[in-house]
Amino acid sequence: MAEDPARPARATVLLTPDGVVTGWSDGAARLFGPGAAAAAGAALTDLLGRPGAAEQLLVALREAGAGRPWSGVLPLSDEGLAVTCDPMTGADGRVQVLLAVSAPCTGGLELLDEAARRVGSTLDPHRTAREIVAVTVPRFADAGAIYVLERLLADDDQPGAETGGSAVVRRLAVALADDDPKEWSREFPVDEVIVYPPDTPLARCLATGGTVEFGGDAARDTVVGRTGRVLDGIADHVSLLAVPLVARGRTLGFAVFSRKRGRPPFGPDDRALASELARRAATCVDNACAYRREHRTATALRAALLPAAVTAPSGLRIAHRYLPAGSGVGGDWYEVVPLPGDRIAVVIGDSLGHGVTAAAAMGQLRVAAHTLVRCGFPPGEVLARLDAIARELDAAQFATCLCLVCDPATLRCEMAGAGHPPPLLALPGGTVRHFAVPQGLPLGVSDHEHPAEYPQASATIPPGATLAFYTDGLVESRMRTLDDGIARLASALVASQDGTLEETADGVVALLSDQRGHDDIALLLIRPDGP
Repeated sequence: MAEDPARPARATVLLTPDGVVTGWSDGAARLFGPGAAAAAGAALTDLLGRPGAAEQLLVALREAGAGRPWSGVLPLSDEGLAVTCDPMTGADGRVQVLLAVSAPCTGGLELLDEAARRVGSTLDPHRTAREIVAVTVPRFADAGAIYVLERLLADDDQPGAETGGSAVVRRLAVALADDDPKEWSREFPVDEVIVYPPDTPLARCLATGGTVEFGGDAARDTVVGRTGRVLDGIADHVSLLAVPLVARGRTLGFAVFSRKRGRPPFGPDDRALASELARRAATCVDNACAYRREHRTATALRAALLPAAVTAPSGLRIAHRYLPAGSGVGGDWYEVVPLPGDRIAVVIGDSLGHGVTAAAAMGQLRVAAHTLVRCGFPPGEVLARLDAIARELDAAQFATCLCLVCDPATLRCEMAGAGHPPPLLALPGGTVRHFAVPQGLPLGVSDHEHPAEYPQASATIPPGATLAFYTDGLVESRMRTLDDGIARLASALVASQDGTLEETADGVVALLSDQRGHDDIALLLIRPDGP
């Protein structure tokens, strides 16, 4: 790039949407160096010798080529240049892009670099919004605020929720340089939900997806119309920008920046810089909102997988524990279902995956299992039907499962397993052995032509023994194999067996607490009543 202290403040270049120069002004020649003859037919990034800017420039050109004006700061020089790209249709019907370049944005790249470092440190929308205004106030503006569509934060993310052109938004953060923060916090409280009428600059920004510049009168009228009061100092903020927060092709909300008297009003370079700041901020806000929605979904699914109140029939005592993973959501669940004749069915399952998809799939299998055992199907048939259901789920998920039907009067059990860890039987006197459950393939693994078979066996719970059902989160970790974990569980059962069944459950969980990691833990204990 030519070093010319007298270079012009602005230059224009006409380009094809893929970046080939078709028009080159005298200002462009003085700003970038090559003359019009040398520039014609060349790629702009080749003329500038900045291959690192090519990707960002082509994104801007494609936006404009598709009929969407673009503005922002691009690294077309050491200082960064404020650029606008506007679509144009020639006499021959071809779409071209008019690229207008402003003088270097003083401090613009430094501000963008700081925003890249500081914004988006967490996936909390409020924290992200505070980071945005902290970067821009007071360096770029005397005051700033971030507004996000209320429907995004209320988990009602349906297009067209704003009716009549009004903007229904929530204020996530506000910052000001030197006005009275207490007064402003009263008038502009965080988490306030506001409806801006269609004729306000903020609603127009949201509706058009473009930056709207307005004066202090509009700001004052907006405050007065919303609160019925005149805020001291609001009239000093004479130059304001409403900049849309656009990510992945949709507008999430807007940022508002204002400057007071005595400071230069926002100009074209500032608009371009604000657009670039908002574009980067919008990605962080979008990520935060997406995480928030997924976290709420995971929390709801986790609550759905938590066992309902477990009632033990006459002759049996039951204790159960469910410890969710520290983060995310798993797919562990269990059910104790009353059956005719005072019998009970115990079904315990564990998804081989994690996350919302796995939990949703397990929720469907849990409902199906409850229905099947209530219909009187034996354990082997219950698992065979669950396997067929698992294969048909839209989000196919493999899962282990164990089904047992027990008659408290005789303590006889019918049982079958689908790849689930075997229950342990702790006998009086300190002996622990596997409660032999025949195992078939995990649910969802077989295919339609060769469906899995789930053999069924019978066994009896000895008087005074404790039967322990569990998921692999209790016994397996990165530091310990499944077999080693089951051996530790056996030792924990022996060490805790002298107390009540509830004390035994607490003791097992306490002794194996170091096993906790990134998986849910489920434990269910059954013990016959004593003589």
